[in-house]
Amino acid sequence: MDYISVLLYLVLPILGLGYYYTRQLYSYWSARGIPQLEASFPVGNMKDVGRKVHFNDVMKVAYDMGKSLGKPFVGLYFMLKPVLILTDLDMVKRVLVKDFNSFHDRGLYVNERDDPLSGHLFAIDGERWRYLRNKLSPTFTSGKIKQMFVTIREIGDEFLGSVTKYVERDEPIDIKLLCQCFTCDVVGSCAFGLQCNSLKNEGSKLLTIGDEVFKPPAWRNMYTFLLISFQELARKLRLRALPSSVSDYFVGLVSDTVAHREKNLIERPDFLNMLIQLKNKGTVEGDTPASGTDSAHDKLTLDEVSAQAFVFFFAGFETSSTTLSFALYELANNPDIQEKVREEIIGKLQLHDNQITYEALKEMTYLDQIINETLRMYPPVPQLIRVATKPYPVETVNMTLEKDCMLMIPIYSIHHDPNIYPNPQQFDPDRFTPEAVHARHTNAFIPFGDGPRNCIGMRFGLLEVKFGIVQMLSKLRFTVSSRMQMPLKLSKSALILEAEGGIWLNGTKL
Repeated sequence: MDYISVLLYLVLPILGLGYYYTRQLYSYWSARGIPQLEASFPVGNMKDVGRKVHFNDVMKVAYDMGKSLGKPFVGLYFMLKPVLILTDLDMVKRVLVKDFNSFHDRGLYVNERDDPLSGHLFAIDGERWRYLRNKLSPTFTSGKIKQMFVTIREIGDEFLGSVTKYVERDEPIDIKLLCQCFTCDVVGSCAFGLQCNSLKNEGSKLLTIGDEVFKPPAWRNMYTFLLISFQELARKLRLRALPSSVSDYFVGLVSDTVAHREKNLIERPDFLNMLIQLKNKGTVEGDTPASGTDSAHDKLTLDEVSAQAFVFFFAGFETSSTTLSFALYELANNPDIQEKVREEIIGKLQLHDNQITYEALKEMTYLDQIINETLRMYPPVPQLIRVATKPYPVETVNMTLEKDCMLMIPIYSIHHDPNIYPNPQQFDPDRFTPEAVHARHTNAFIPFGDGPRNCIGMRFGLLEVKFGIVQMLSKLRFTVSSRMQMPLKLSKSALILEAEGGIWLNGTKL
């Protein structure tokens, strides 16, 4: 009888309070008059993410709800954390551009004490982000990128040779793997002076490490949501955002490379050289420090150098290879478009002694349309995160977003909105003629984000992709292999968009 009394007087009230608390927590948005997706304790709306659905699918449900109700945003829950999904392009523009100072942070998990690589430019916030962004931006000027073009062209010859081997043997081509090898070698050389030799070996240690970062098991996606939702607790528990195998390898690689350069007084016009200057001097050669700044205080530590090198390397090679491989797939799947762009490519190359030059690439405008349509259909980073840095009034719905409110911009959903892009699953480069672009909202196409916190390496990545397509189509014709899983389905767990079963093409020489 005593046990029954304990159950009645202690356990049941605790369960009742827990139920009441959960109901209150998961009505955070509806209590504020904002439509929301129904959530389940304790995972919120993340229940099937990575297993049955991709996170894009959850975002699309929220996006469609907002559009149907005419609301600028819809609420959902990362575990126990309330998050707003933006569904109105004017609101997107306010967050990314017009009112950037109210939304300049991403709110990602950073724990530099236990996980030095987490303190990179993509994740850090506040004044540290502003400082680093200003210091690193000169790396990506047109002049610096043009200097790197010689290296891209040299590695491009190896890329063509690697693909041609399969063509000559009449074997299916794992185009995503070879694109990864190409962009890994390009970024490794242009950024760090490393000879990755991924194309020669059809793989490398860096590619293996990349798979750990971008193709995590499903449980790791949930772990990432937990870190974002409970950041203070995670830091107290000294949790890491990245697997220790990734951190240990990459920190060691950067440390050894920096030590070798400093010992032998080696200087190269690359990204790592600028980071070394920031480590030793607090400024980049030719850059004038702002008056009143303490250059000693502004110097980067070796861990900070490693973190910036990490994000540039892995984000740079994986996003570019994703875009390049999907573009080649769509061209193989649409032979008329492939022939049309090949005609442009060969015509422009003839004006430049049949050489792939920086100037020749700039003249290929239809190719630009093809790359943009690929980025529309397959944006490598399918959503953006921003956090309100102060209370922010939204007059259209008569409410104020609280400080630290997290917002997500569903790039994939916007790019596949049939009201913006009719028949969005069809590959149609004519969506990006100057007239068509001018007729749309400026934030209807944001594969690189927008505003001051857009992708810092955008021009470099586009150059890689453009060169890779020209190198392939000027020599080879592609069709879809019977080994390819059709219709194409996207992986439910990969952080960067990826085709299930890979992208397999057949090639023939022109």
